[in-house]
Amino acid sequence: MKAVFEYLDYRDFLKDHYSFSKKNRYFSFRYITAKTGIDASLYAKVLSKQRHISSQKVASLSEFLKLDRQEKKYFQVLVQFNKSKTAEDTKFYFEKLLSLRGSPAVLLEKDKYDYFLNWYNAAIRDQIKIFPFTGDYKELAGRLCPQITEVQARKSVQLLRKLGLIVEDSKGRWHLTEDFIRTDGKMSAMAVRSFQKEMCRLGMEAIERVPRDERDISTVTVSSSRACMDIIREKLASFRREVLQIIAEDEGMEEVYQLNFQVFPLTCNKWNKE
Repeated sequence: MKAVFEYLDYRDFLKDHYSFSKKNRYFSFRYITAKTGIDASLYAKVLSKQRHISSQKVASLSEFLKLDRQEKKYFQVLVQFNKSKTAEDTKFYFEKLLSLRGSPAVLLEKDKYDYFLNWYNAAIRDQIKIFPFTGDYKELAGRLCPQITEVQARKSVQLLRKLGLIVEDSKGRWHLTEDFIRTDGKMSAMAVRSFQKEMCRLGMEAIERVPRDERDISTVTVSSSRACMDIIREKLASFRREVLQIIAEDEGMEEVYQLNFQVFPLTCNKWNKE
């Protein structure tokens, strides 16, 4: 079976370990309980991702799994990563996992995550599409709104190059490629969540920073059934696709814009009932 370093969910690792070990007819949940002290029914629920193992049982479980020293460290952090409840904790443990793995493939995943971590990476990528960039990082940084530092602009270009999103031609001018960022599973969820938080923050700041005639920010508070809200969300999804089609046909690109679409509840009646 795969090494523990290839997993981003410890329960997937445990499930694969159980399936692999079941080849031995003596291996069972009762056997696991005898070796680790973890209740058999609880272990079954962990494998089905209904429950988590307690922090106190991680050490004995690591011994049972016959993990070496580095694997034990990774497994311990992996459990904390999967049990984390805040974006900050998730990011902290995710970066610890990457440091413990350290393979080129994993470093590429870290680069993908970093792309979404700072809003200006996407902005610079689109800026290079509409404005010739030949290495003047000070000018590139100054064209963003809000402005970033020359160092940030340089690191962003280096990241975009590493990810294969931009290339430099023989004349020193940078161009976009057709590649897109692709992430999977929890990595994708974290990356998108970080990016959305950054863009929501910029939207809030734009109320004060951007002249009224250069922005369009509107809000509406409504009471609605969930069925009605589902229809509205479908309409928004359709509109997003329409917007992308309009942009794809645009031949006179002048600026980079951010469009945010937000729908969220202001009451928790359903949660209180449950």
